[in-house]
Amino acid sequence: MTRNAGATALTALVLAAGLAIALRDRLPERSADPGEPREVFWQMIEASGDGAAEAWLDLFAGEVREQLEAVRDEMGDAAFEQYLRQRVAGLKGVAVTGEEELGDLVRLEVEYVREASYETQFLDLRSSRGRWRIVALGPTHEREPPVPYGTPVGPAE
Repeated sequence: MTRNAGATALTALVLAAGLAIALRDRLPERSADPGEPREVFWQMIEASGDGAAEAWLDLFAGEVREQLEAVRDEMGDAAFEQYLRQRVAGLKGVAVTGEEELGDLVRLEVEYVREASYETQFLDLRSSRGRWRIVALGPTHEREPPVPYGTPVGPAE
């Protein structure tokens, strides 16, 4: 019986060590300074333009990431990567227009400028394992600008 218990304990120890190594390799490096929350927005824009789905998804955490992964799985990798590229293809400009600390969250207000419209949205971020990640996306609010993008200003020559 002791031989059986020893083998079981050894097996459990090997499995636990393997699991710890696998999890360690999947977690991002820990850093004392997570940087600025707004950097995540710029990384999101860059990853979208590149169609880099994994890098883009890595900027999210929690339920929102699970929902986005489900969308990717439903669309398929190629269609999801194309969707990411299309999100930024017609942009004329982007900006972080506000930042507010809400306890352990930081809320960014961002703006996407297109030729005939602009959209505002809130992104909630939380620092986890030394990195900021988006944990909630607010709805986008689309507006028509009072003057269309690209309208010349000043006297005509």
